[in-house]
Amino acid sequence: MRRPRQILCRIIALLAFPLASCFAQTSAQYHQRADQALQSFLLKFWSGGSHYLLDAYPTDGKNTGYWTFAHGWDAVMDGIERTGGQQYAGWIETFYLVQNQSGWIDGYYDDECWMGNALTRAYDLTTNQTNLAQAASLYADIMGGWDTGCCGGTPGGLWWDKAHTSKATAANAGAALLGARLAIRAGNSTYLSFAEKVYGFWYTNMVDPSTYEVCDHFQTNGTKVWWKFTYNEGLMIGASIALYQATGDSSYLAKADNIANFMIANEVIATTNGSVLYDGDNSGCGGDCHEFKGPAYRYLMQLYTNNITKVQYSSVLNSSANAIWNSALNSTSLIFSVNWAGPPQTNADEAQDNAACIALNRRAEESGPYPGSGIPPNQYEAENATLHNLGVEALYGAFNGWAYVAGWNANGQSIDFTVTVPSAGVCALAFRYAAGAGNASRVISVNYVNAYTNQSFANTGSWSVYSTNVVTVTLAAGVNDVSIAYNSNYGNGNYLNLDNLTVIPLQIVMSGTEVPSGTVHLSWNTVPGLRYRVQSAPNFTSGPWTTLGSPLTAATTSLTFDDTNTTIAARFYRAVTP
Repeated sequence: MRRPRQILCRIIALLAFPLASCFAQTSAQYHQRADQALQSFLLKFWSGGSHYLLDAYPTDGKNTGYWTFAHGWDAVMDGIERTGGQQYAGWIETFYLVQNQSGWIDGYYDDECWMGNALTRAYDLTTNQTNLAQAASLYADIMGGWDTGCCGGTPGGLWWDKAHTSKATAANAGAALLGARLAIRAGNSTYLSFAEKVYGFWYTNMVDPSTYEVCDHFQTNGTKVWWKFTYNEGLMIGASIALYQATGDSSYLAKADNIANFMIANEVIATTNGSVLYDGDNSGCGGDCHEFKGPAYRYLMQLYTNNITKVQYSSVLNSSANAIWNSALNSTSLIFSVNWAGPPQTNADEAQDNAACIALNRRAEESGPYPGSGIPPNQYEAENATLHNLGVEALYGAFNGWAYVAGWNANGQSIDFTVTVPSAGVCALAFRYAAGAGNASRVISVNYVNAYTNQSFANTGSWSVYSTNVVTVTLAAGVNDVSIAYNSNYGNGNYLNLDNLTVIPLQIVMSGTEVPSGTVHLSWNTVPGLRYRVQSAPNFTSGPWTTLGSPLTAATTSLTFDDTNTTIAARFYRAVTP
């Protein structure tokens, strides 16, 4: 975090505020809002060109910073957790790969704490040890920021930055939070000991013992700077909860409650929606302040879910989520203002938008189970897959899901689908696509082995017109990686938009692409003595499939079949074993 050098806003302290019950929504509505917000966030801020999150909408051509990228990643993982992986799941790997390419070490310890927390979250959702190992590597660097030679009458604490200009809540509470989380996941007592040391120092020296306000930072001469930001209290609440989870010591929860009560009494604003978290208005809360309410909301929600009798927490959480949608939303562009009390803005940066997404997703998850994406279990949306140097778009035609993958015509661009089938066998892969610039071709691989090196995708005539390209492959039982990539070494060419992949585990021994009307001559390899049925359908993914003629028994290693039906405009064929 780049902390402001001056007080950017004044916080309005309220002694009393109304409840926001009049804005209560159904669980399905909360989930719908969260999906719309997160999908808009990815469509606006993810860049296939720079392969990173952009800084602003409309774009200024710059990428967002390291720590705001970490929060954007966390917001996307909120959506994955909330939907039970039905949406956005491939983005965990996408975000990991792009940050791995950019590098993990940063000049600010608090930034590394945020990235470490995102990595532990990625580990929780994937069980991929690479995420946990990278978080541990970052924490080793963070622990090197502890210092007892500075500052003034309060020696100790973790430096905010590697230039050693100050020591801040952002780094110290962040290190306590990450250390406790790592201790739980890695079983390493060293992490917990360090987390407890940092937390103990900061709580003793930087939390007001009577009001429980959290000091923002202290300077190298020991001067304490008491800026009021929801971010500071929110981080200490998060660290308290993590240490309670790691130790079972309920005193951490008591401290979290005291800090939360200060935040609610002093860092909210009264609105028609109720009491809303507040760090300043759209112009007064500048720079890094745009991000602050996101983590504050996250950790206040964690505290509430630990004890749902705390109605003062639920009131602010509900009111804030309703205000984001009712007052901060620009309904035309679907972006959110800095001030959750509004008014809407015509532009936004990545930080303010991901902060709103965090709150909407956390509120939706707390409201009840996800009602479902409506995506069939054998259909894999390209926009939810892992993307390599590719972007998402939602402009042309009747695409499925919330977007499609667009703009790829260069080496190094690919899409990885994680496909699950119940048993090993031959499966049909049906790619729904648009090829508006003419015939295109791609490499299709299964479990990192090329199955088709230059598979043609026929011209659809327009980007708004979609077609289906079907190939057959053998998949292993369980999880498989299906990749579609551009590689000029194999003759791949032209642009392609990919909507989704449908996987059909069938005993298919032959399948054909779409053909026009007229006589069709079919032939396929067979096993002598085995019976086969030839079927046709107008649509490969949904059928209906019609058996043509009687079953055929193979006498040799091949069979042929002629379909002379000229009345069907276009159809697909397959040969299956009974």
